[in-house]
Amino acid sequence: MTNSRQKGAAFERDIVKRLNGFAAKHQLNFTCKRNLDQYQARDLCDIQIPGHAIECKAYKDGFWFRTDWWEQVVRASDGRIPVLVWKFNNKPIRVTLPLYAIARDLPEDPDRTCVVLLEEWFNILRENWTTYGAGEDPRAPEGD
Repeated sequence: MTNSRQKGAAFERDIVKRLNGFAAKHQLNFTCKRNLDQYQARDLCDIQIPGHAIECKAYKDGFWFRTDWWEQVVRASDGRIPVLVWKFNNKPIRVTLPLYAIARDLPEDPDRTCVVLLEEWFNILRENWTTYGAGEDPRAPEGD
């Protein structure tokens, strides 16, 4: 039986590697790493990229994300866009994010979410990167 903490850490490392490769390929000027402080304090996300707080979950069985996972990343987001990256064994990696992360003119409401595959989230990041402020407040008005 696989230790669940080891499985979670391995999944986080995989997501960090994919994010860093994606950022380098598209010249998004960020690198990320696992937030090891998450094991010492509550309400910290697993990974941070500019304007985003990312929580990763990897489980053996299931089909859909749990509400408490989403609530956890929303609490940890601290003004950033909450992102839940999750998977079950032998299933594709999925990403839950608020609709305002895609449609930037929508009100900031973390209860209105969508689920996309990891590759589609990367496309969303690439297409919306400049609207996220690239390290600034992701919801700051343009031109101020």
